[in-house]
Amino acid sequence: MYVDNPGAGWQVEPDQVREFAAAVEDVRRDLDAIMADVAALSDPGLEPMLGTSPVGEELSAKFTDRLSGEHGLRGQLEAALRRMDEFVASAEKSAQGYQGSDENAADRFRFT
Repeated sequence: MYVDNPGAGWQVEPDQVREFAAAVEDVRRDLDAIMADVAALSDPGLEPMLGTSPVGEELSAKFTDRLSGEHGLRGQLEAALRRMDEFVASAEKSAQGYQGSDENAADRFRFT
């Protein structure tokens, strides 16, 4: 995703940044869809019905536990979304900094 310039470092092309941003948006939409499915599974009317035996009740409790809570599926998806948002914010801040740096460097070579 970068162009290697030996001795001068590397550079990212604007089209590559746009493609990356579009890919991140695709991942975000997919994760949002998964979150909606997980939320639907958490609906009180959709609890697993595995019988009233101790084994059935234990399996039902396990399913519910694995679905919710900080370490459950919902918590892990929320953490993934949070980390992705933090990464995107950091990438956008870096891109703005690079853009500003490029503009400042270009200004030195412009004739008025």
